[in-house]
Amino acid sequence: MLPQNASSTGFGPRDSIRPAVSYACKPLPVHRILPLLLAIIVTCWATIAPACPFCDSLPRTLSDDLGESSAAVVAHPEAVSAEADGIRVYRMRITDVLKGDPALKNSAVDVTSARELSAAENFWLVGYGEARLQWFPPDAITSEGISYLRGLSGLPEPGPQRLEYFLRFLQHTEDFIAADAYNEFAEASLKDVKGLGDKLSRDWVIDQLRDTEVPLHRRRLCWTFLSQCGIAKDTGLFDDALRQRRSDPAFNPGMDAAISCFISLGGEQALARIEQDFLANHAAKESDCFSAVSAIRVHGTELNVIPRERLATALRHLLARPELADLVIPDLSRWGDWSAIDRMVELFQMSTEETALLKPAAVRYLKTCPLPDATAALERLRNIDGNAVQVAEASMRFNLGRASIPVPPPNLDEPTLDANDSRAPEAADQSQGR
Repeated sequence: MLPQNASSTGFGPRDSIRPAVSYACKPLPVHRILPLLLAIIVTCWATIAPACPFCDSLPRTLSDDLGESSAAVVAHPEAVSAEADGIRVYRMRITDVLKGDPALKNSAVDVTSARELSAAENFWLVGYGEARLQWFPPDAITSEGISYLRGLSGLPEPGPQRLEYFLRFLQHTEDFIAADAYNEFAEASLKDVKGLGDKLSRDWVIDQLRDTEVPLHRRRLCWTFLSQCGIAKDTGLFDDALRQRRSDPAFNPGMDAAISCFISLGGEQALARIEQDFLANHAAKESDCFSAVSAIRVHGTELNVIPRERLATALRHLLARPELADLVIPDLSRWGDWSAIDRMVELFQMSTEETALLKPAAVRYLKTCPLPDATAALERLRNIDGNAVQVAEASMRFNLGRASIPVPPPNLDEPTLDANDSRAPEAADQSQGR
């Protein structure tokens, strides 16, 4: 049996294989499917490895292919025969074996492809199985690509040292290589990215952020880089991005990553501005509020720039906006901010069809809170709408919401930035020309 998603590397179109499947058993009723799905989601969330919180991961890396395949080779087409529906069968001669039985070299294999393959090009092939290899459709590869692939085999386990190899390939002229290097960062943890330290080029990162043609996923990664290698005056790049967005509505700054970087470099003063411009501003766009919440959540989970108590204070502004309050209630709960007990009752009472998530969010907050006042408040909610409380309590058996997700403490080995830190701004207003 082939591994799931084995046919995709994310660097070129792959021919899909869609097996026909028939189901002889009666499908489960909806009321039994939903609890099952919730349980699966919670289980999967707990087993997913942490990755860069602001990077959009591409389907797979070449390292994934190398690690999971039985064989990985370079080959070139020798002959082709056409089949139905435009599918071609190519006889490929293997010229290089990167993984697998060395005896594969110089042998011929048959592979299918919906694309026309040039006999003048080399192709990357991965095979799965034991007794008989199943080869997936090929991707064109150059000599530089082959050299890049060879470098993958000797890399250390995930960590900063591994990322150093990919750092120099992020701006490679070949998409095949540059995209894979990016995807390695997308799959890396923020802790590993932070470990790169002085290996990051601040000038290069700034140039990337000033280039409006840089794709969004790369811009978000560069904001993450800048948060590690930037200095206080670089907070001005955040304003530059906002000005660019105002002049060109199609421009996407990557707001969540940009806000997180802004707070990392600007500290308390930067957070106060995010509060004023987005969280406490009822006229702020919801998308910007979402981005601000995501950025603050990452700070409270993985960074140690601002104390969690202060971050929770910032998030509490959204409790004044019922249409957005459910976004932050789980964060307040998992960070142990129990100052909003009375507000939970108010939000529960004012819940409408448009803000239906408020009721279960308020119940979960009060159920998680260890204070006696929360128990009393929960009884008040039972008197208001006992059925809603019962439904929320029942759902907690499968999914307690974001508040149930374990949150590691910030790295206490890294001191919180203060006014004496070389990266902390003397005044955010001065650095932004305000």
